[in-house]
Amino acid sequence: MADFSLSLSEMLLPELKSRWRLDPKGTNFSFWRRELDAVFFDNKVKYVLEQPIPDKESDPEAHQKFLDDDLTARHIILGTLHDSLFLSFHDHETAKSLLDALTSLFTKPSMAKRISLLKRYVGHKMGEGAAAISANMHVVKMIGMAIDLEREGVGVPDELQAVVLMNSLPGSWYDDVTTMTLNMHGDEEKMKLKNVQDSVRRVGGWKEVLSRKC
Repeated sequence: MADFSLSLSEMLLPELKSRWRLDPKGTNFSFWRRELDAVFFDNKVKYVLEQPIPDKESDPEAHQKFLDDDLTARHIILGTLHDSLFLSFHDHETAKSLLDALTSLFTKPSMAKRISLLKRYVGHKMGEGAAAISANMHVVKMIGMAIDLEREGVGVPDELQAVVLMNSLPGSWYDDVTTMTLNMHGDEEKMKLKNVQDSVRRVGGWKEVLSRKC
């Protein structure tokens, strides 16, 4: 029996976080978007997708409320994504940017999807500072983006995945990348994708240990 004491959001959001999650191919995008709008409306945060942020100087309270509501909307969206989509899109800073990117991906023709996915994949960089994630998480994210491309019919050979992964490492890794590159030179076995991924994970683990000691 339905529990009529629950709000619309309390009824829909658990379903959107489980069996109604946006799938990696976007086959349920229209349904997902419609239900998501209902949750936004119920939480009174839909306006952050439609209106500009208030000026901080002239209306600091409205500015802060917008930021808080935008964070709520962004968390709602991220919580309703399949794991691979979460890994690919979680770095969007606003709810509007996140939703626009998902809409662009799943409502354009196939070639546009392929181009969008490819640009995101080859241009992605591992975060630094406040945006930093573990080397293992970065490797997982790069794997996820390659899988997204393959699902759209764009095969990414292991050799290319290895090169793109090395190229995605941040500036703070410059010396490490140089050392790894020299170590791999002329050794086909070390240049295999799995070995490159393991090298990145291993170096990342060392860097994390050293940073905790500093």
